[in-house]
Amino acid sequence: MKKLLTLVLAFALMMSAFVVTAEAAISVTGKVTEIEKYGHALLDVTIEDFTNLGFTLGDVVTVKAGAYEGDMPYFNGYYVNNGEYMVRAYPGHTCIAVCINYGKFAETAGIGIGDEVTITLKEKGGQLFTQEMSSLVYTNEPADYKDEATFANFREVKVTGIAAGKLYRCASPINNENNRAAVANSLVETAGIASVMNMADTAEEIAEYAGAEDFASEYYKKLYDEGNVIVLAMPVNFASAEFASGIVNGLTFLSTQKAPYLVHCTEGKDRAGFASMLIEALMGATQEEIIADYMMSYENYYGVDAVEETEKYNMIVEKNAIEMLKVIAGVEDAAALETADLSKGAESYLLNNGMAQEAIDALKANLK
Repeated sequence: MKKLLTLVLAFALMMSAFVVTAEAAISVTGKVTEIEKYGHALLDVTIEDFTNLGFTLGDVVTVKAGAYEGDMPYFNGYYVNNGEYMVRAYPGHTCIAVCINYGKFAETAGIGIGDEVTITLKEKGGQLFTQEMSSLVYTNEPADYKDEATFANFREVKVTGIAAGKLYRCASPINNENNRAAVANSLVETAGIASVMNMADTAEEIAEYAGAEDFASEYYKKLYDEGNVIVLAMPVNFASAEFASGIVNGLTFLSTQKAPYLVHCTEGKDRAGFASMLIEALMGATQEEIIADYMMSYENYYGVDAVEETEKYNMIVEKNAIEMLKVIAGVEDAAALETADLSKGAESYLLNNGMAQEAIDALKANLK
């Protein structure tokens, strides 16, 4: 009996060792090839190779990089909350990246180009439900959209407090990485846009876009050359002091400029979404109006139905729109938004981050 027990224990230990070895085999170490503009660490591990090793979207993995070690999901989009970690396999990209949603992973981990990052499978399909519910993929082909405005995510902002023909938003009319610049530029020209708040680019990048072979944004470039475009090169972390400083600089600039105004980033979705929310709240729009305008970008890009308010729709509202509104209103809890004075919250946000009252009053007067 004792001998049998010993054999059973030995077998159990052997199987345990096998499991650990099998799990450890689903692991890869790559090197950082680029620190992306918004702080994500791009690796030399291709999405194809990562998949061939056995990793699939929705898995939970353990990442070791510099001073950081922790677990995170593997997604093809930013489906985690503000400040949370993920490994990204972005559609159309070649390699994976380690990211913080609205944060800078490379800075947090203390890593740079050439440093090693190890990713090991922790739980197969542990976040598969979130991946499947949140999976959002768009194409860069105009024929896949119902019209040019939808393709360029272009629209006039129509909410309480803002006069007709005063404020517009869209994807970038100058950066053609998503094949939208020419279409967006044409719509901007047709709308007679006079002043632009560019939240994404630097002056150097504008020059680079203008020198590209596919450049077709003459109207936008004319506005820029005449001093009617402010470039802010803002981060994506809307809760950061750097972001707030950029917003204040941009809106102070617009307060001295003629309308119609255009607010844009690269996709015209999140940074431009926050700026639009802030302006809408300042001007007295309701929470329902603000959320509806924000979610129009998700309908334009991904076909997320705002009418039926599907589970996917509600998830995006909760993870993105509500989090932005909390920052604007200066509240910690989403429930507090129901009774918050969004207009006062927006004004306090601007004042607290350095915008002069005179500039706020001028901006409001220009938009009424």
